[in-house]
Amino acid sequence: MNAENNRWKISHFVLIGLMAAIYAAVIYGVGMLTAVTIPIMHVFAPSMTGILMGPIVLFVVKTVRRFGVLTLLAGLGVALFTLTGMGSINCLIFVVIAGLISDVIITKTGFKTLSIAACHGLTQAAYFGGGVFPFIFFLERELAKWQEMGMSLDEIREYVQYFTGAFAVIGLVSAVVFGIAGVYIGKLILKRHFKDMD
Repeated sequence: MNAENNRWKISHFVLIGLMAAIYAAVIYGVGMLTAVTIPIMHVFAPSMTGILMGPIVLFVVKTVRRFGVLTLLAGLGVALFTLTGMGSINCLIFVVIAGLISDVIITKTGFKTLSIAACHGLTQAAYFGGGVFPFIFFLERELAKWQEMGMSLDEIREYVQYFTGAFAVIGLVSAVVFGIAGVYIGKLILKRHFKDMD
């Protein structure tokens, strides 16, 4: 890619901004869905987001093909969600760090679908990891905070069990797997529109 083709364009930022808004809406919608169902569904919220957003992530990364595209897309999506008051700064920090690592991998591998899939899974796992981090390392503080918001200790403990131990591992692994699956679903959808889908 020559220097002229490697420059960011305004259209890239517009596309990322629009898709990040969709990303935030998907996180919000999945979060609301899991909130009204049984608490264990919270473990799978990043997985559901990963599979739904996979085609969009693949489309944006393959269209823009610049270092930083995944960081901007996922980071801005989580930032917009965080502005609703339901998100977490921890999740945003984890996603931005994972996005930067992912962008290095994606760029170094020439924007291959496999690396995009693995890195989308990584950012989804990072989102989940940012959510469980306070429960693993600062449980007492989190319990006090939730009690101040009006939840009983029994209600809180019902949720906490799904963010620690084996459930935390299940959440991380499923986020990666479903993130990868989402990108490969996107590959099936987009292969007619992009020549470079390897």
